[in-house]
Amino acid sequence: MDADDMGYGYSEVPGRSPYDVENSNTQRSLMPLSDQMDMGAARLEQTLEMLNVRYQSLFFASASSIVANAIMTFIGSFGLTQIPSLIMSTFLIINGLMIMILDVPGTPRWAGKHRRNIRKNMRFLTRLTGKSLWLALLGSMSLMTTRVSRSVNVFRACFSTLSTFFVFAAAATGMLIAVRKSLRLERVKNIIKENSKGAYIDCYRKYALGDPDYGMQFQEFNRMCADHTSGLHQFDIIDLYIIFNVLDEFQKSAINEREFYEWMAGSLVFL
Repeated sequence: MDADDMGYGYSEVPGRSPYDVENSNTQRSLMPLSDQMDMGAARLEQTLEMLNVRYQSLFFASASSIVANAIMTFIGSFGLTQIPSLIMSTFLIINGLMIMILDVPGTPRWAGKHRRNIRKNMRFLTRLTGKSLWLALLGSMSLMTTRVSRSVNVFRACFSTLSTFFVFAAAATGMLIAVRKSLRLERVKNIIKENSKGAYIDCYRKYALGDPDYGMQFQEFNRMCADHTSGLHQFDIIDLYIIFNVLDEFQKSAINEREFYEWMAGSLVFL
C-alpha cells in the first residue's frame, strides 16, 4: 500500500524512501508496533554491546540488589510484630539468590548443579520473559517490604528506591530483548510454514540428519532457518541456547520430531 492509498498528504523527498525509518520520524509512526519494538530492542542490544554489558549481568546485579535489600530488612524484622516482613524478606532472598545463580558471570563449577535444579523446578526463570517479569515483581515486593518496615532510615529508603528503579530498568530491558528475539523466531517460523506447506515432519526429517530420533541439533536448526530465509536469518550460539531452552522440553539440547511439530503448529512462543 503506497502513500496515496493511505491518504497521508506528504511529498516524497528525493533520496529518501517513503519508509526510511532511520531518517524520518514521521514515517516511523506508521510502522507496526512490533517493528518499532524490534528496532528499539535492537538499538538497546547494540548499546549494551558497545558498553560491553550483557543483559545477564544486568539480571545478576538486579538480583544482588534485591538480596542486599532483603537481608537488611530481614535483620531488622525480628519480633512478633514484624513476622510478615520476615517472611517476605526470606522469600526475596531465596528468589534473588536463584536468579543470581542462573546469571552469575562465567561458568563456576559450584553453580552447575544448582542451575540444573532451578531449570528443572523453576522453568519459567530460564525464559527471558519469565525472568524479566519475575524481577519486576520482586522489585515491587522489595520496595513494599522496605516501606512497611519500622526500622528504616534515610539511607535504607534511598537505597531501596534507587535499587528498585534499577531492577525495573533491567526487567524492561530483558523484556524488550525477549520480545525482539521471540518475534524474530516467529517470522522465521512463518516463512518455514509457508515454504513447507504443512509438511512439517518432512521438513524436520530433511534437516535432522545426525540423529532424527534424538532430535535436531543447533547447527541443523540454523541451517534450516538459513535455507528457508535465503540466509537472512541465522542465530548465534546464545540465541540458539535461548530458543532450545524453550522448545526442548527435556533440556537435551535437541528438538525432537514432536517438539518441532508442536512449535510449527502452535502460536507465538515467548523466549
